[in-house]
Amino acid sequence: MNARQHELRLFYFQAEKKFNLGSIGIIEVNCENIDITYARVNSPELAMCIEENIRTFKSDVDEACCSGSAPRRTPSVGSPSDSAVPLLSAQIGVDFYQKLRRQSVGGSLGSWIGGTTNEDQTWEQWKLYLDIFRVESIDELAVMRQTVADKIGEMVLDMCERINQSLYTPKMPSKTEVGDIFETKFVDSQPYLFKIKRQAVPNIPTRPSFSQIALQRIWKDVLS
Repeated sequence: MNARQHELRLFYFQAEKKFNLGSIGIIEVNCENIDITYARVNSPELAMCIEENIRTFKSDVDEACCSGSAPRRTPSVGSPSDSAVPLLSAQIGVDFYQKLRRQSVGGSLGSWIGGTTNEDQTWEQWKLYLDIFRVESIDELAVMRQTVADKIGEMVLDMCERINQSLYTPKMPSKTEVGDIFETKFVDSQPYLFKIKRQAVPNIPTRPSFSQIALQRIWKDVLS
């Protein structure tokens, strides 16, 4: 069994390094606005957490589109129709990470008196880029919905293929270290630690001010 198939199962520890895995099952979800059905783990708490992030992301994108103040950039894909108007490009993704405990030395930024510091180390990233368009007719909207459904279906199949490959995953933790690898705040599942990152408006590079440069130089001198 691939190690990644363990990621959404509950751990039942019998000793520090001896555990059993429970199964939580999967359910099918029918999308409301596009014609696609997908399977997800049967974890209402995890689903709610992800849906909250997606709702916030959608709200940010809607606000950016309606305000007209969001910076524009060339879409990464062609227009779905001759009259579709590109609005903006947004992205949302997930970082999977583990907590590394490092022994700090007195005088470091992590701990001035020494001790142990925690560092988040990302071991896998998934990013979804979205090009937002405006269409003027119901027929164009129907075409766009079908196009989006086809693209998402291809992405889901591609993700399933990649996830089943024998790539890097953190080693299975002991009982005291389980929180360094897996998220333990959910009662019904324990996924790998993850962070959902949203960017509804593309970043516009800015030149640092004189004070920022000076502050960076000071910190660099202190740490050297």
